[in-house]
Amino acid sequence: MEKLMDKLQKPLVMTHCTSLEEHVDELLKARLPHGLKTEIPTSDLFGPSDHIETEGKVSSESDIICVQGYNVKQSVAPILESIFRKHGDIAADCLFKLASMRSSFLEIVCEAVSRIQTNDDIEEIEQQVVVAEAANINVSCLRVHLDTISANKKCSLLMEMKANMSLVKKAALMDLRESCVELMAAQERFEKAEKCVRVLILVENNINDNILESKGSIDSWARPTVL
Repeated sequence: MEKLMDKLQKPLVMTHCTSLEEHVDELLKARLPHGLKTEIPTSDLFGPSDHIETEGKVSSESDIICVQGYNVKQSVAPILESIFRKHGDIAADCLFKLASMRSSFLEIVCEAVSRIQTNDDIEEIEQQVVVAEAANINVSCLRVHLDTISANKKCSLLMEMKANMSLVKKAALMDLRESCVELMAAQERFEKAEKCVRVLILVENNINDNILESKGSIDSWARPTVL
């Protein structure tokens, strides 16, 4: 890495490689063995899975095997062989010239492939693909597949939102109908009450008129007769 950094003269490239190295270290520390598969992916991304051959010998101590010049874990060797068979050496243009660094990136790519096959967390897969792309590993096939998964996921979320909105809309319409019925009933009660008040006012006015008329009669009877 020191030799590589000496060769890189542009500050932007040096900053990029330093950031990339830190990101790679984090991913390498966070990788878990259970996320790997020993089977070879059968999707169209990496071709058929029959007659896989690996090079070199397996180390019983470190469980490392050589695949076309790259020493990787035996658990990811079938996946890497399948990738090489269909897409060639995807690490040929890697920014890092050390074979050990390229092997680490290839293992990250194989992990991403394994996670795609098991429908693992799409965000973690995205991070691994971004790291590989930053190191100039050819993962265009993974990127297309990942974009498709993201698009399908977005579409599914939108469809789910639409279904939920339909349920909410249905409930809102039912509430509107009930409120309309209640409003009409209240309007009817209001009209009846208003009519009743008008009748009572008329009756009251009539009574008042009768009272005045009666008082007038009483007053006329109470006056003395002029002889």
